[in-house]
Amino acid sequence: MTASPPLDERWTAYAALGLVVLALFMGLYNLDGYLMNNDEETYLYGAWRVSLGEVPYADFLVVQTPLSFYLAAALFKVFGPSVWWARALSYLFVLGAAFFIYGAARRFFKFSRLTALASGGIFLFSKHVYFLGRSFMPDDAMLFFAAAALYFALRADAADDGAPGGRPFPVFFFGFFAGLAALAKLNAGLLLGGYGLYALALWITKKEPFRAAIRRVLFAAAGFLATFGIAFGLMLVFVPGTFHATFGIHAAKAKFAFSDLLQLWKERLLELLGNHNYGLIPMAVAGMFFRPVFRDRKRTLLFLTTMAVLVQMLMPITFYLRYVVIAWIPLAFFFGDGVAGLAAMKRGGGKIAAVGVAAILVLICLGPTFHLSKLRAYDKDTRDVAEFVRSRTAPGDYIFGETPFANFYAQRPCPPGLVDVSMARTRSGQVLPADIRRECERYKVKMILVERGKAAHNLKNLINYGEFQAYLDASYDLVKTMRREFLDVDIYLRKAGG
Repeated sequence: MTASPPLDERWTAYAALGLVVLALFMGLYNLDGYLMNNDEETYLYGAWRVSLGEVPYADFLVVQTPLSFYLAAALFKVFGPSVWWARALSYLFVLGAAFFIYGAARRFFKFSRLTALASGGIFLFSKHVYFLGRSFMPDDAMLFFAAAALYFALRADAADDGAPGGRPFPVFFFGFFAGLAALAKLNAGLLLGGYGLYALALWITKKEPFRAAIRRVLFAAAGFLATFGIAFGLMLVFVPGTFHATFGIHAAKAKFAFSDLLQLWKERLLELLGNHNYGLIPMAVAGMFFRPVFRDRKRTLLFLTTMAVLVQMLMPITFYLRYVVIAWIPLAFFFGDGVAGLAAMKRGGGKIAAVGVAAILVLICLGPTFHLSKLRAYDKDTRDVAEFVRSRTAPGDYIFGETPFANFYAQRPCPPGLVDVSMARTRSGQVLPADIRRECERYKVKMILVERGKAAHNLKNLINYGEFQAYLDASYDLVKTMRREFLDVDIYLRKAGG
């Protein structure tokens, strides 16, 4: 007779199954109910145009690397352009990243099943990862491939007494998946920078000879070039506008002053610590004390990767926390160290107090994720605007707005050069009223949608907005103002004979 597994093992297996069921429910329930997400609307439009045979950068302007557009376009070819399928793909990516974290926590860190579940769960359900996962964003594919890359990096040094330079094939696959992550979003290239710092640290601390450290870097670089290098290199050569869209535009947005930087890093650090990361980051820092970072290779690698990603906080650009969301992957392992450290504390008042504080911080951290009103939200306003656009335009008519949300949901083309008119581009002067007028006249844009209200932030930041308003008044009639949650949308229709 086969012996039954111990009660603790069965209980933790049920906990793992329950967490997977909860993750699927939280990810897929009412997935296409709420539609307002400015950046997502640009990416949905881009994926739709790729599904029609267009090529990013050459046929329409986007400022991200192209992998996520092609992945979603493949789904659109099969199921038609659908926000649900695009978001489902994105959520499966972040769920897959959580599985990589769980697997690495069990295999390489020897965490208990519950501690490994805590590591994967805090990653998946933290505010920034969860809400990214329920939107179609390039960050989601980036997180999946970044988690895969770090899994192989850890596998290369699974034993601290492993061969100098790490096992070559896992190191190569680290670079391979890091390259795919960078094809989804360019800043994933910092993974390679973090690995270079790791190789340098091994050499400086005399844990590896110089030649072994160089070999490690070369294998990782070879993997990176096999994916990102070849694919992106071909686009640079054969697709006009690739460099300008992915590098030039970002560089043009940067405004640097050393005195500003001294203040910015403080503000960004406070945002990192305070924006619903109250549970993740303090517990991760505690984990670094329970298991000192530089005592083994695994934690050294994760710490230096985190630092390489967080260096973006010092860059002279508009900063959003999602830019550093890759750091949530190594932080999840340090969070696991914190959980294990608390569990190992001696019983007594100190442990009760520490566990209580940690539990409160984690609950506050996860609060936004489990806010049921957000989960049930239904965006009727966006659907009404899209229906009005469909009713007043033909399928081939070009329309233009602050974001291409109406273009995607109403299935109408946008002038290629006006797909992305983000605040960073309008405020920096990369998009001017004259540019909008030129493109709108070139494509005989039938309808223009302009957002008003405190939350409006793209077109209202145009340099010399009055010139744009004068063009609207001369060539278009204001036919309707519609509400889109906290925004008013003025809808202009081209004048007869215009």
